Amino acid sequence: MRKWSWVLGAFLAVAGCEDSQPKQKEAPIVKMEMPPPIKMVETPKIEATKVEEKKPEIAVEEDDVEMTPADAIDEAREALDGGKLDQALKLAKIAVKKAPKRSAAWNTLGRVQLARGERKDAHVSFDKAVELNPKSSFAQNNLGLTLIYEGKYEDAIEALESATELEPVESYMWNNLGMAYEHVDRLEEARDAYQKATDLKSDRAKDNLARLEGVKTVFKTAKLDTPKPIETPKPIETPTPGVGN
Repeated sequence: MRKWSWVLGAFLAVAGCEDSQPKQKEAPIVKMEMPPPIKMVETPKIEATKVEEKKPEIAVEEDDVEMTPADAIDEAREALDGGKLDQALKLAKIAVKKAPKRSAAWNTLGRVQLARGERKDAHVSFDKAVELNPKSSFAQNNLGLTLIYEGKYEDAIEALESATELEPVESYMWNNLGMAYEHVDRLEEARDAYQKATDLKSDRAKDNLARLEGVKTVFKTAKLDTPKPIETPKPIETPTPGVGN
């Protein structure tokens, strides 16, 4: 019995030693201070400098600004009749620039170009004049005359027949048609056209009609008896309201 008591006491002593061991001190908690927040610095906006494109300056002449299309056409015709072809050309171009859809402006320009010997340019202008106003007898006549110069007689006949079917009809229109007929040996029709021109007091048509008296065909006639050079009438426009302008 004494033996077991000793064992029990020894056990308790050992147990007591384990409980009496000093506890390890806990490491102190160190508080970390957070650095102050970084302030975001706004980047200044740089506005792109707008560079304005410079438009090319267009030189405008004083006459070009103040002149109306009608005035330009009238003055171009006067300059043409006075033989001032350079001035007439300048004025006609102003008329076309100001009124590009006006038949009379293109017709006037064509007349000036034809007088200057610029037949290809005149052809283009008369084509435009007819396109804008097919009922202009002046434009149709001038186109037909230009086609005669170019040796395109059938096309000339078509244009000149249109001219003589419209109003007003001038004597030179019939005379031009007669010459176009004569170039393709349609002499009866040429005589008829010359006669109508003669009735309208065309001395040149009267001479052409006399020259064809008794002639059956110009192709078999001697070269010395060839038709007179193509008439180059002054296609002075005296359009009635609504026709030719």
